[in-house]
Amino acid sequence: MRAAFLQRVLQRLQAKWQAKSALSAALRAPLSRSRRPLLSAQQIQSLASELTALAGDMPRNPKLSSAQRQGEQTSRFMGNGLEYEESRPYQLGDEIRRINWRLMARTGQAYTKLFQEERQEDWFILLDQRMSMRFGTRVRLKAEQALRVAGYFLWLAEKAALNLPVEGARLAEELVFTPTFIGRGSYTQMMHAFSQPCPPISTAQQSTPEPALHAVLNDLSQRLQPGSRLIIISDFHDLDESCLATLTALQQFARVKAICIEDPAERVLPVMEGVQLQSMASGELFEVQAQTLQDYAAWAENHLQARLTRLRQAGVKVNRLLADAPLQSLVEQLELSV
Repeated sequence: MRAAFLQRVLQRLQAKWQAKSALSAALRAPLSRSRRPLLSAQQIQSLASELTALAGDMPRNPKLSSAQRQGEQTSRFMGNGLEYEESRPYQLGDEIRRINWRLMARTGQAYTKLFQEERQEDWFILLDQRMSMRFGTRVRLKAEQALRVAGYFLWLAEKAALNLPVEGARLAEELVFTPTFIGRGSYTQMMHAFSQPCPPISTAQQSTPEPALHAVLNDLSQRLQPGSRLIIISDFHDLDESCLATLTALQQFARVKAICIEDPAERVLPVMEGVQLQSMASGELFEVQAQTLQDYAAWAENHLQARLTRLRQAGVKVNRLLADAPLQSLVEQLELSV
């Protein structure tokens, strides 16, 4: 009897230990996954190889020259520079502040100062990796596809363009800026800087507000240099009037391009029996039926199109890209225009 009793106690203790071990492993698993970069070093190099193989299909930039150094490429957005070039006789419509007063005093005639045009543009990539981007139903997360898109532009900046200086910012729980990279190795260095692990979504994280897109754009409007190219890769879930106003103002001195990343399920709900939708606002559950699928698809397309229309009205050039789109589709859809 005593032996049987001790055996039962031992079995219970063993069961509790196994349950505790399983719970401990479950708790460690998200942390382990969260430490994995979105793209490994091997995947980053593989992406570069794919881009190299597809180089012949990439859009040609008609305004790129064969220049290899800063100062040899013109940019009409940059306007007049700071380096004095020459003076010419004043013409009606010239700015008064450009008049060469010393030369006018010496000659008695009005002359206008001319300055060398600023040449080299900088690229800035804003990569959104907030909670709404950590979602994916096919192949990959939206955040991973956004990183692949960033790799496309970084590859162009290093290989196919002019060794352009590129800076970036990773938008997640906070806004983290990268160093400025230029020339050989800039693709790899920037991709590793961007490919940081995405922490798992948790209640604790949701209690801390993420940076809003409009606040980030306001920050960038003070940071970007005239003539810069700003490339925003996001799902633009929090696009509002403040964002649009800032984007409109940015167009005065920079080129802005937006890449809107979408998951297929955000366009069309999967046909699965027993699927329910839960409102993020109220927590209410909705049964997914045939009519629900049709209504949602119509609503989703109108909602996404309205978002894109508002961006275009702000002067932003926009491309849409599904999270599961292959690299070939990415190359075809992203037309790099200057």
